[in-house]
Amino acid sequence: MTVTVRVVAPGASGHGVVRHAAAVAAAVVADGVVPVGSGQADLTHAQFTDALWGAGVAAAADAFVEQAEVLPRPLVVTLHDLPGADPDPARDVRRSDGYRRVVAVADAVVVSAGHEADKARALGAADPVTVALPLPVVVPAEQAPGWAGRPTLGVLGFVYPGKGHEAVIDAAAAHPDRPAVVAAGAVSDGHDELARSLAGYARSRGVDWILTGHLEPAALAAAAAAVTVPVAPSRTVSASGSLLAWLAHGRYPLAAAGAYAHEVDAAAPGAVALYDDDTRRDVLVADALTRPGATRGPVPDWPDAGAGHAALYRRMVTR
Repeated sequence: MTVTVRVVAPGASGHGVVRHAAAVAAAVVADGVVPVGSGQADLTHAQFTDALWGAGVAAAADAFVEQAEVLPRPLVVTLHDLPGADPDPARDVRRSDGYRRVVAVADAVVVSAGHEADKARALGAADPVTVALPLPVVVPAEQAPGWAGRPTLGVLGFVYPGKGHEAVIDAAAAHPDRPAVVAAGAVSDGHDELARSLAGYARSRGVDWILTGHLEPAALAAAAAAVTVPVAPSRTVSASGSLLAWLAHGRYPLAAAGAYAHEVDAAAPGAVALYDDDTRRDVLVADALTRPGATRGPVPDWPDAGAGHAALYRRMVTR
């Protein structure tokens, strides 16, 4: 049975959630699903994170609820950046209230990791569906970057607060060879001051800081291949496309032992090296600098996100 799905993900094409929506839309085609951007459809699949839908979570929830009134039903909503355990309790309450309103107008709620399902239930989702993030599509690498061949620690993806770049600078400073730190990605909108601060912090620790800026897929593949030691340093990320990008490029990163990193480790044994503290991190960095082959390997088996979403769509339109 062919199913037509209306895809809703407002925002710039380079935003991680918008890219996720495009990746899912591409993946479901093989399972007989026809994604459309407008018009009639058998159902709607919308992506929600408050940063995409409005200036503040209340405005974002208002916009989503208003849009939900005119979208084709059933309405499937994937939640991103779910609230819970925010360092600012008041912000956590505000975001939770907004997300509850989104959940309330959805016919099905999708999350990208098991620990996110628990958060979704706390927000009122009775039976959230977990579908793993798709592995990013990899293209052949272009010419190696100018810093290739130098000892480096690398972090993939956008530069934003809480990503963990400071900790990677600390790890580089703790090693006698002081490897450079490569931030392989663009600075998130509004965080130019953070990028300047990170550059200054690296200088203060005697570490070279290399910020690549936006990378097209071929340049990203070249950067992923050139980094000596791949690192996924965020402990609090809900579900990380950056971590999966390392795996898709055949790199096995060192990863801070947060909830999502543990899930990836269970799903792809041996593909990540988890660390719980700075001492263990520094030991893993030292070992990987002397054995760079340890961070390279075949792309691990990974759940089929296209099939998972297509099965959900068919359940929704036939129930």
